[in-house]
Amino acid sequence: IEARWKTWQKNRNTQSKHFAQLEWEAHVCEYVSFLASELRSSNNISSKIPILGPRFIPPTYLHMQRRSPSANVVPETTYLKPLNVVHPFFYPGLDRCPTCSSTGNGLMSDGWNPKGHRELHGVSQEETAIGVQYRCKKCKEKYGKNAAEKAEGSFCFVTTNTEYWEKVEHWNRPSESSDQITNHCTSR
Repeated sequence: IEARWKTWQKNRNTQSKHFAQLEWEAHVCEYVSFLASELRSSNNISSKIPILGPRFIPPTYLHMQRRSPSANVVPETTYLKPLNVVHPFFYPGLDRCPTCSSTGNGLMSDGWNPKGHRELHGVSQEETAIGVQYRCKKCKEKYGKNAAEKAEGSFCFVTTNTEYWEKVEHWNRPSESSDQITNHCTSR
């Protein structure tokens, strides 16, 4: 977790580098990665594991006080922004190439966005969003360094990038699939 937020802090040129925000987001990403790996390994998730997300709200002072009557109030945690996670666990169908529409073995998951979250202007407050990065094998052959012909395009994309969503019609955009998540949650 520490390595993740430190990498984000190092790679961020234009977005904020607020330590508490990055650390909290690293914990959320670890949780979502755990859920996704549980689902991949056994195709179901224990009913003992809470399913939270895709929008994560930072803990308030009242949450901390419930856990500990003498909670240490730190001003930095008051200013944490909500995090929206754009991950195939919550939105099935995200794991496809926006250029050539490859799916499955044609894509390699490259983990979380190496630069961390994007900052968004929400309706009532500032928010953040983070997505996963993919590399398309077919597009890498066409657009990569060793491509036979130099065409303009990309083989690496992040699910929170505007270029990813440009070629997707609004009626084809995946929505949160609580039915699919519920179907995978069974008691063991």
